[in-house]
Amino acid sequence: MDTLNPPRRLFPWVTGLLMAGILVVPGVYVLLTVWLALYGLWHVRGFAARVWQPSLTLGASPIWVGMAVYLAVGMGLGWWHGYEASYFEAYLPMLLAPLIVNAVVVAKPPVAMLWLGAAAGAALAGLMAMYQSLVLDVGRAGGAMNNVIMFGDLSVVLAMFTMFGWIYWGRAQKSRWLQAAFLLGTLLGLAASLLSGTKGGWLSILMLAVVFVWLAFDRWHWFKKVIVAGLVLATIVIAAFLAPPDIVVNRITIGLQGAQTWFQTGRITEGSVSIRLEKWAQAVSMIIDKPWTGWSTQGSILEIDQRLRAAGAGEGPGGFWTQTENDLLQAGIVHGLPGIASYLCLYLGIIWGFMRARQHWPNHGLWVGLASAGVVLIVLMLEFGLSVVVLGRNAFRHTMIVWAMLALAYLIVLWQQRQTGREPS
Repeated sequence: MDTLNPPRRLFPWVTGLLMAGILVVPGVYVLLTVWLALYGLWHVRGFAARVWQPSLTLGASPIWVGMAVYLAVGMGLGWWHGYEASYFEAYLPMLLAPLIVNAVVVAKPPVAMLWLGAAAGAALAGLMAMYQSLVLDVGRAGGAMNNVIMFGDLSVVLAMFTMFGWIYWGRAQKSRWLQAAFLLGTLLGLAASLLSGTKGGWLSILMLAVVFVWLAFDRWHWFKKVIVAGLVLATIVIAAFLAPPDIVVNRITIGLQGAQTWFQTGRITEGSVSIRLEKWAQAVSMIIDKPWTGWSTQGSILEIDQRLRAAGAGEGPGGFWTQTENDLLQAGIVHGLPGIASYLCLYLGIIWGFMRARQHWPNHGLWVGLASAGVVLIVLMLEFGLSVVVLGRNAFRHTMIVWAMLALAYLIVLWQQRQTGREPS
């Protein structure tokens, strides 16, 4: 039987290639989940001692609790509302999460796989975005995604992992070429987001710029860091204004005008900001009307469509409006207050778990980098969820869970190396 095991030496290459292609090759984010889960399932014997106990020792139990609550509420109410089997596919990444961790802990790939995979993915996303927007002139770049918002937001996620890789691993390698590759990957990932025209990613880009300066130059005086952070932010703003007007500047102007009009008159004048404000107002009213079990998925679609038409929103995409474009409110209208509670348990549980794990070895740079990347990943998803339904789309779900589990798995690997007296790398 052992001869049938996938060779461990191939694991980092296969995984790294899949990581690099998640935004530029259709469906690769699902293949990455399936590949890791199958590898973890093949080596599931010894899971409790190898993964479960170490994760609890590191303080990561809130991660498992958060996912368990989310699964219980979502799948329980799915059964209550009589959803079709396809509905439960949305919970596949959470169900497979332990196997994903197990795969990495078994294979023990070099940590370079995580950072270089992210850098390659961010770089490829940026190059494809430039080709689509500046050469093909398609307007907003979407990579291989069927939604430009997902492409833009996930490009920021890859840029973040690349940035953390440079700060907490790349600089220690003493290779200028490697550091240049990380810098290029980060910039191209952020460029991909800008060229996607995704408003939800702009706040994240500015936030990451400040985080980058603060972490990369941690030994500098705070005043010097403020000056550099200001210069970086100014550079990003200038780059945004140099992009094609229809992608950034015009969208900002139209969005601000739409928001002003909605607050003054309640009228919906464009398809981004004012329509979202109206959706959110209607969603709050819907949650108040059915707070305990929600409207169900189909019921919420019909109800919000009727309410938006009555408010003068006109025809939605495909002839009807389906979502609130806000993760928390969407959980509320579909599954009521229990849905909101499970959503918060999932996100805050993962954040809390990584923060607890970070305290176990606060003086080890790579350890801090992995735990911090896990926290910032979820913070980014929370920010994206302010203007799009993150947990309602496969690409977001798979990327959030898989990359969080990759960070957790590497923490467990480092902890095991420390316990055996080996020098973590």
